[in-house]
Amino acid sequence: MALTINDVLIEAGTKYKKDILTAPVVAFNEVIPYFSLRSGIQGKVVGGLLSVDAQLRPYRSEKGADGAFSITPYEWETYLGDLVKEFDPNVVLGSLYTEPTAIKPDQMAIARRIALEVALKAGEALYDNLFTAVRNPAGNDTSTLFNGFSTIFTAAIAANKASETIGNYKDFTSTPVTVDNAGEVLNEMFHFVNRKLRRGKKFSLYCPPRVIDAYEKWFQIEFGHAPWNSGYQQKELHSSRGKLQFVELDNMENQDYMFISVKENMNIGFDNSSDYTTVEIRRCDNPKAVQLFMKSFFGVGFETIMPEFLCGFKFTTEVETGGGDI
Repeated sequence: MALTINDVLIEAGTKYKKDILTAPVVAFNEVIPYFSLRSGIQGKVVGGLLSVDAQLRPYRSEKGADGAFSITPYEWETYLGDLVKEFDPNVVLGSLYTEPTAIKPDQMAIARRIALEVALKAGEALYDNLFTAVRNPAGNDTSTLFNGFSTIFTAAIAANKASETIGNYKDFTSTPVTVDNAGEVLNEMFHFVNRKLRRGKKFSLYCPPRVIDAYEKWFQIEFGHAPWNSGYQQKELHSSRGKLQFVELDNMENQDYMFISVKENMNIGFDNSSDYTTVEIRRCDNPKAVQLFMKSFFGVGFETIMPEFLCGFKFTTEVETGGGDI
């Protein structure tokens, strides 16, 4: 008897387990260059900043050893989540492989595509909530699976671990970002950052598109078409001498922070290879449908919130001159 697409789909769940579990991470492909993707992470991870005062001194015979190494620990965490999705594969087929191809895909290829499409949707939800998710064990969607970057930073402010005095946070809401002042505001943020971060290797401003839109309009008004201005789109803060690059993230639109940091400090953790992670496609109560069950760890966090590696800025934007929101 010929196999149905349901039967083949169940087999594909086992055959392509690794591909399906990895698929959600594909949603991060465009931003991976600006984040540290950490695999095999389960539960809490202890990061931190090594601190030591090491200086050459005038030579002397006696040992005179002093000083000590210390680490300021900082925890971030991944959480176990699951996905249970029932669907009729025959309905889904209508939206797949509709364009003519040289080789007609077999049922296994179609089954793999269906499973990957579902897993990719899960990845899109993870990406959308990267900054705004708030952990709630009783929740029913991705927005409650883990704590996003902005949620973590808000907690750090409340715990007095991030402040203007410490040097890793400043509130700019009294000076909203507009088309008229975007360059000055971002420049002020840049110069507030700890000098050890500013003098290091290239680092990034993680911000929403509306901030970049305001900055590019400000830039054109300020400099017009100067010989060294090769285009409208700006990728770096002009006053940073090429050190501060813009990382424009549409998933930052519905939150209140921008961050200046380095890739190594912005962790995205997941686990798709341990005994705790699994994927299974199985029959369910509905004879027309199959059920996709997936279980995996996911979470984000800063390696440290010390000012040598991170600075957060609370901000707001205003209606631009001439009408229309930024």
